[in-house]
Amino acid sequence: MAFNIKRRRRLTGGLLLILLGLFFQNCTDKHSPTATPPIVLERSSCEHCHLNPALLKQTATPAETHSDQIQEYLTELIPVLEPWEKVRVKDDFLNTPHGRIECVACHHGEPTVQDKAGAHVNLVSVPSDSPQVYCRPCHQKQVVNHENSLHSQLTGFLNGIETRLGNPITTDANLMANFQTDCGKCHATCGQCHLQRPLAIQGGFIDGHEFIRRPLQQENCIACHQSRIGIEYLGEVGGYSPDVHWQKHGFSCGICHSPEEMHGSEQPYEHRLADPNLPRCVDCHSDLQEANHFHLVHVASPWRSKLACQVCHAQDYVNCNGCHTGASENPERIYRDFKIARNYLKSSTRAYDYVCVRHVPVTPATFASWGIATLPNFAVAPTWKYATPHNIQRWTTRTDTTGTRNCFDKCHKTDYYLTLRDLADYEREANQALIIETN
Repeated sequence: MAFNIKRRRRLTGGLLLILLGLFFQNCTDKHSPTATPPIVLERSSCEHCHLNPALLKQTATPAETHSDQIQEYLTELIPVLEPWEKVRVKDDFLNTPHGRIECVACHHGEPTVQDKAGAHVNLVSVPSDSPQVYCRPCHQKQVVNHENSLHSQLTGFLNGIETRLGNPITTDANLMANFQTDCGKCHATCGQCHLQRPLAIQGGFIDGHEFIRRPLQQENCIACHQSRIGIEYLGEVGGYSPDVHWQKHGFSCGICHSPEEMHGSEQPYEHRLADPNLPRCVDCHSDLQEANHFHLVHVASPWRSKLACQVCHAQDYVNCNGCHTGASENPERIYRDFKIARNYLKSSTRAYDYVCVRHVPVTPATFASWGIATLPNFAVAPTWKYATPHNIQRWTTRTDTTGTRNCFDKCHKTDYYLTLRDLADYEREANQALIIETN
């Protein structure tokens, strides 16, 4: 009993000394203009800083200047992140599977050093830039499939350039450097879909370093695919309605675009339309092929020309005449139009005779700033490309026959068809397989 009393007194006395020390320390800190709050390391200096908003505000690197287009997007559709917000880690992250992994396992650096510069020596700020090293040990299937995906390799862009140039550019360091500068920001890593905003809008954690299974529509998908898809799908274009799948049902991108499509497979695809996992309208609307007379004629009939669904149900969409890497003599670089052409990419899953096409921003001199004066094989690929507009409505200027006899008057007697009149001299040969001559 006496032993327990003495032990209790020693513990009480020790506790009292600790409390008095803290009291006087706090008084000193409060009234001393030069006092620095003590740093208490939990697992590492990483957590001490990145879990502390006040400290991050003092030390975060100033933000880069956004382009007018990026700034408009950030203001209109998603909030701008302050520099400290981009790297803030939330407390809840530490309780997630990824949060239970030591920071240095993925980010390296010096976790016992207390100043920013020293702690960031040998830092790997974006581990998912090296997925084989940091992601594959746990996510082998996804990493192996994604390695050859269009999002990872930008194969569609590369093939488009190399086809017209007549030789590969991947073996030319100078051309690849230009390619990475002008086109590389469209490359998507694991982290840019599941952890942070894409580099196209200057990055930043989506939710305090927590990983998300399905990428967010605005902060991930549309951040990259805004100009031709996102703003049309959401109805951010004056005079046009949102896509009905968003307007009526609130469908996010992941409802139609599956993980299998996004991650790809071990097999590389020449372009996006070669992917067998692409969504098709009939995946959900198989019962509508014979729903009315127009569908019977243009979809179900084995004797009539088959039309892609967008030919009737898409609104006008974005077309481009000038590219980011070069200059365009046409002052209307970005404009809205609607054109129907022959399907030059027929396959078992795209058996349509007629499809929507979009003018893409390429000319013989597009890559002059890369040192490519002209594209010798320019005419081997069309400048009007197979399009899948994301602004679908049941009633469009082609399906609404109010005031006319039928859709013949609303479609067949119009300038919707791609003809020689729509082509500049330099692109006529390239689009011979697409044009429709009308009387």
